[in-house]
Amino acid sequence: MKTLAYMAAAATIAIAGCTGKTSGTADAADNASLTPAEVLRARLDSVSARGLVMFGHDDDPVYGHTWVGDSGRSDVLETAGDYPAMMNWDLGGIEKGDAANLDSVNFARMRAEAIAQYERGGVNAFSWHAVNPVDGQDSWQCSDTTIVAQILTDSVVGARFEDQVRRAARFIMSLTDSTGSRIGVVFRPWHEHTGAWFWWGERQCTPEQYRKLWEKTRSVFDSEGVDNVLWAYSPDRVKSIDEYLERYPGDEYVDIMGADVYHYGAEKGVDTYRAAVDATLSAATEAARRSGKLVAFTETGLEGVTMDNWWTDVLLPAMEGYPVAYVVVWRNAHDKPEHFFGPWRGHSSADSFRRFHADPRTVFASEMNLIR
Repeated sequence: MKTLAYMAAAATIAIAGCTGKTSGTADAADNASLTPAEVLRARLDSVSARGLVMFGHDDDPVYGHTWVGDSGRSDVLETAGDYPAMMNWDLGGIEKGDAANLDSVNFARMRAEAIAQYERGGVNAFSWHAVNPVDGQDSWQCSDTTIVAQILTDSVVGARFEDQVRRAARFIMSLTDSTGSRIGVVFRPWHEHTGAWFWWGERQCTPEQYRKLWEKTRSVFDSEGVDNVLWAYSPDRVKSIDEYLERYPGDEYVDIMGADVYHYGAEKGVDTYRAAVDATLSAATEAARRSGKLVAFTETGLEGVTMDNWWTDVLLPAMEGYPVAYVVVWRNAHDKPEHFFGPWRGHSSADSFRRFHADPRTVFASEMNLIR
């Protein structure tokens, strides 16, 4: 385990964020007074306040670059000797009552792994590539620009949508620790809405319709009694804070100001990537400052990690100066050899990733028990 100067300090401010505590680990009475979401918010506040960033990876322990389904494995673990501090999961398919999600991850396995991640000290986030409730086509089938409008105005479609959201809410509420208490998670619905590749994108609905989609989603979660979710808002790359906030549903619906920015073009695209990260994270940071929210780099990556020093020479500098609580790179597909965004043992970027792991600014799972 790396030796970090922050460790002793982190242990004494474990739940400083939203509770205002500055010394000592919160006792049982303190925790009992907080919802699971508030406990998680405090932990993320503590990370951000110290200038640290949690590393996250999608679907990390259920498959990797050359394997699938094994227990106790992780490409990140096998490269750096540590699990990610955050694991992202996708709920696509839960709305249909499927046994597995759109990437063939069984939901029972997902639940077990999310709980295991929590028990080792880590954090979980959930995205949702949902089918639409009009004709059941997947998230990327977006030629119909009336889907969100129908959700809001057609009672039959609206009821189907509410049933879909209810299934997602109940799965999230089923995430409980060994004592039966719900664990706090990040939920990131209707992401990358500034693009036009999902049925909730900027060409598929108006800003007002998008905001109402969020409100409707939240109303179902609230009706189910969900108290273990931090809500993440995550536009794709933008050029200004006005663009960033154009479809913002409101402070009462959002806890985390996110940014989804991918690196395209490898070496030739470094400057473009850095400029896009700067613009989008600058907007997210300013929006968060205005409303007292967290900031996160909710999705990023270079497909195939085709630059050997990408982790230390591109990703780490790109986040410098921004109070991002966490950064998540996408999945390492086991069935698509070039479709991976995290490290794996033997890859040419593994040394860079190990330096990234050792950097005092990054946080992995083994260090998270000091930030409670």
